[in-house]
Amino acid sequence: MKLQWHPSSGRRTVFSLEVEGVPAMLLTAALAAAALLWLMLPVSLGAVLGRWRRGRAEAEVAVLNARRHEALELATSALRLSGERLAADRERLARIAYLYGLAALARRVAAPRPTRATADSALDASEREVASLSEAVGTIEQFERRHPETPPLTPSILPVAESASVAIGQFGWRVSRLTGRSEFSPGIDFAAPKGSAVVATADGTVRWAGPAAFRDSGSYRRYGRIVAIRHGDHVTLYGNLETVGVARGARVRRGERIGTVGESPWFGAPRARYEVWRLSEGEAAPVDPRLAVLGDRSVAGLEEIRRSPRPVTRAEAALPAQFR
Repeated sequence: MKLQWHPSSGRRTVFSLEVEGVPAMLLTAALAAAALLWLMLPVSLGAVLGRWRRGRAEAEVAVLNARRHEALELATSALRLSGERLAADRERLARIAYLYGLAALARRVAAPRPTRATADSALDASEREVASLSEAVGTIEQFERRHPETPPLTPSILPVAESASVAIGQFGWRVSRLTGRSEFSPGIDFAAPKGSAVVATADGTVRWAGPAAFRDSGSYRRYGRIVAIRHGDHVTLYGNLETVGVARGARVRRGERIGTVGESPWFGAPRARYEVWRLSEGEAAPVDPRLAVLGDRSVAGLEEIRRSPRPVTRAEAALPAQFR
């Protein structure tokens, strides 16, 4: 093999190299490999760059999908929280309307809402719910402007501290533990430590303070010391008191201490009796006390508003005139 090199300079000098035998064969192979590598380099480099670009694109797609998934989770969480807040507001408005005597509005607000399957349908439902609740708020505010004395006279809190009490018993028909017969219970009991404070659940005037020792007291003799407070169109009753801190005729404010929890002689454990009655045209009808606690979230309370129970007859439950 003979190789010649012709420099580009103006001198006519020619360099030559002669290789024979095995070295020539090796040199030929090396030159061929170099030429092949030179020809394949663009193809190989393109393949490497293609794989790199595909990997980068896939990584970017993965990041975008992760961000989209995170955004979807945030939106879903926001919708869920919004739904929970709307449900809480709806329950509170239903109770207020019910206690104000706005029965039709209360039932409409308390009506069950259908479950939405998609985020879009849930968002549309939330918008309609906000509009519906805004209309209900407007109706209630209008009522309060016409009757400014009603809000402070409406029972709306627990008579005992929530953190130190448990609601026991059942409002309505149940089998009495004392008589073994089916009886109507116009209130509920709260188990609480003996001596715990019992407070008025709304502004009002004390109608009774002490044991129910009069002739027509009926079953109220069971409740020992009693305080009965008149709040406009409502009467609240607090029984099984260890001490009574108010006198008949006294004016009390919501949250004011009126007595302390005592032991029930019939059950041998400390508990406070609580009843709420609504007065209308000279008649008194018991109200489930759970509906008169705006912070209560019990489903049973809303169900009672929806079904609009029949009035309780005097034979089933009666509020003595002394308590009114």
